[in-house]
Amino acid sequence: MIEKQIRLELSGKLTSEILYAAAFIHPAVRDVSVEGSQWRFQLDGEVDAGLLERGLKKLSERFEIASDFAIDPVFTLEFPEGGAKNGGREDLENGIAVQEIHPGLNVYRDPVSSLVRFLDQAILDRFAAPFGAVEETYPNCIPVSALGLAEHFSSFPEHLHYLVHLIQDLDELDAFAAKAKEEKDRVALDGAAFGQAELVHNPSTCYHCYASRRGGQVDANTAITAITKCHRFEAANHKEFGRLLEFSMREIVFLGHPDYIRDRRIESLRLIQELAEDWRMFGELVQSNDPFFTTDFSAKAVHQQRMAMKFEYRMTIPGQEKKLSVLSSNLHGVTFAKAFSMKRPKGPLHTGCLAFGIERMALSIIAQHGVDLNAWPENLAAEYHSWKSCRGGKNR
Repeated sequence: MIEKQIRLELSGKLTSEILYAAAFIHPAVRDVSVEGSQWRFQLDGEVDAGLLERGLKKLSERFEIASDFAIDPVFTLEFPEGGAKNGGREDLENGIAVQEIHPGLNVYRDPVSSLVRFLDQAILDRFAAPFGAVEETYPNCIPVSALGLAEHFSSFPEHLHYLVHLIQDLDELDAFAAKAKEEKDRVALDGAAFGQAELVHNPSTCYHCYASRRGGQVDANTAITAITKCHRFEAANHKEFGRLLEFSMREIVFLGHPDYIRDRRIESLRLIQELAEDWRMFGELVQSNDPFFTTDFSAKAVHQQRMAMKFEYRMTIPGQEKKLSVLSSNLHGVTFAKAFSMKRPKGPLHTGCLAFGIERMALSIIAQHGVDLNAWPENLAAEYHSWKSCRGGKNR
């Protein structure tokens, strides 16, 4: 491993955004850290220091506007003084309940696997049911054309995981199979042998809700719920706790009159606070913005902040300073209605959503409270035991 150090004075308020994005400056970057004005890059190959410095400056200019964003929490549930320094982190890092098979890609076993299933049912009961949400089932991948209409490519290109297949050519297929026999798990991919990518792993569940209604009319205020496995490539950032390549996202999507969407937002924030307090999910609810990666950041992030379009609940993770976002409440205005030509009988169609990262919630709960159910907060333990006694929760 090669270490390169770059001395560069940047605004302290931008450190988090730049640390994340710096992992994308070059493919050889394996870790980035900063202390004061000293930036350290861990690299698995030689990279020119000038390229690293130019990358940092470019990111600083891109995210400069974020230094003006307010981050005062709507409400805070403080981690108790005297709480375990590392909580249940050791239970998650021993390779038993969570086994990493690739950066950001995990195999989950009890108690995490059961907790993931319980949380999804609890979200249905606590959020989807009160809103009268109707369940739909979506694929885990989505056509490139649909994601293009959502402008995801221009805002979050770093996340994309394309799906490709070998071309329909007998000679190419035979050559690949012969090579695979020799190289087994080291088969090198030849780009020429692959066809055009028409599908991409879906980065957010709600895109299917809009794409499947393209060109249609939404006659009444509507709530839809669905869960899919989402993919987001995050380079060296997958080493961070809860930064997953693949994860389950349960969403409740709202479509309808602007007043309906705003009312659902108000009620959503109330239900989020109720959940956090009932289960003692220590953290804070804060106004936020999407991490637009490209030059879109300035215009789109400022718009989201000014219009209070995004709130996140960020849970405290014992043993680390940075909190982990586990759910968000989002307003989209007419963005997706216009993109997918959706309309109401009269007036503009607005959309919004509630999004829950199920594995992140499970990992954060165990990080705070451990794997011993007897030590869990009373309400959380009671609901979990009730679900377990029903062999997987209520049928809807």
